[in-house]
Amino acid sequence: MTILITADLHLDLWVRAGRDPFTGVLPVLRDLDALIIAGDLANNPKRNWPRALSRITRLVSPARIWVIPGNHDYYGAMLDDNVLARIAVETGANLAQKQVLTFGNYRLLCCTLWTDFALTGDPEAAMARAGMVMPDYGRIRRLDGDLITPEDTVAIHRDHLEWLTREMAKPWPGQTVIVTHHAPGTAVSGPISGISPAFASDLDGWIEAHRPDYWFFGHTHRPLSARIRGAPVINVSVGYPDEVPEGGEAELLLRGLIFPGA
Repeated sequence: MTILITADLHLDLWVRAGRDPFTGVLPVLRDLDALIIAGDLANNPKRNWPRALSRITRLVSPARIWVIPGNHDYYGAMLDDNVLARIAVETGANLAQKQVLTFGNYRLLCCTLWTDFALTGDPEAAMARAGMVMPDYGRIRRLDGDLITPEDTVAIHRDHLEWLTREMAKPWPGQTVIVTHHAPGTAVSGPISGISPAFASDLDGWIEAHRPDYWFFGHTHRPLSARIRGAPVINVSVGYPDEVPEGGEAELLLRGLIFPGA
């Protein structure tokens, strides 16, 4: 069993830059049992998701592809997972929002998560700053047509964390892997700034209480990993093409290659 978890492909930007992030990993992709994209496949999903998924399905069977929405996957659109699910299904791929995927003895709990803005202890100030500087709150609309607010994404964070809590409470004889777009802890957030609470939540206590075996995430574009209360927590972002040197694509993609031969 071979599973690749990656994030932040931003394929629309790589196409615009005339580069291919899959350079150097084509033999690995051909042998995958599952490809999990943990957010930020492409901006403007109605226009760019079909193109991006068409590219990937030439490398991996579409039935083996699952996409977890990231913040960029709602840019130029509404915060509506039903739309993303329809686009994915039309290409033969799958959306994995609040979904449990099982592969042999492993279960993957997949969701976007967002953040609670409490990382630095002042969520109100963090939400106010994010509302001013994060493009999310100027490019994503609610179903009623208004722009989303940090309060909207906090509500989603709470819903997703409650879902993870319920799923973790269900008996499972094997290993449990959590896959989210947003980061779950200070140890993998990088240098802390006023905008860090829009990228990570402090879930150390939750991890200690519920004991997942692994946690993979994206969003930060910082290839950091740490053990939080004993669980390996690993960033699998690829990132924007101007962040990745020529020839560096494979190393970033393969950070999320797990369970080879299991």
